Amino acid sequence: MAWVLLIVAAALTVATLVIVLGLRWSIMLILSVVVVSIIGLIWYAEVGVEEKSDLIPAAAVQLLNTKMMPAYGGSYKLTARVKNTASDRTLTRIALTVIASDCAGAEGSVQCEVIGEQSKEIHIVVPPLQARDIADQFAFDNMRPKGNLNWDYRVDYTRGK
Repeated sequence: MAWVLLIVAAALTVATLVIVLGLRWSIMLILSVVVVSIIGLIWYAEVGVEEKSDLIPAAAVQLLNTKMMPAYGGSYKLTARVKNTASDRTLTRIALTVIASDCAGAEGSVQCEVIGEQSKEIHIVVPPLQARDIADQFAFDNMRPKGNLNWDYRVDYTRGK
């Protein structure tokens, strides 16, 4: 908002100088460049740094209290708490892979086989050293486990600022 007021003030100042003092075009061009530079700096300070990858390592993101519940049409609803353990960066999204395994066998000799895998990018804003809850749908087509259904979760990459 402040940058809009600055643009208006700069435009009025330049117009006044041109009318009152009759400045030459070269000086007006220099003034215009200076005004645009100031506006750019203010915009950069207000909007902030762009979202970038690799600012927060995937290992700095924790998934807590993860639950997968059957939903409709072969999909499952994931609920979890996402914790950002980075002390100086805000997490803005994560790429999450959910892996479904069919585990059968007697206790101690359990054999698991991957029967489904889905990846999704989830937009979330988690300030440094804070946590937020997420809920999202993951679709697994034709998944019919014969034993126990096990879930694994992997954060593939993050984006932050």
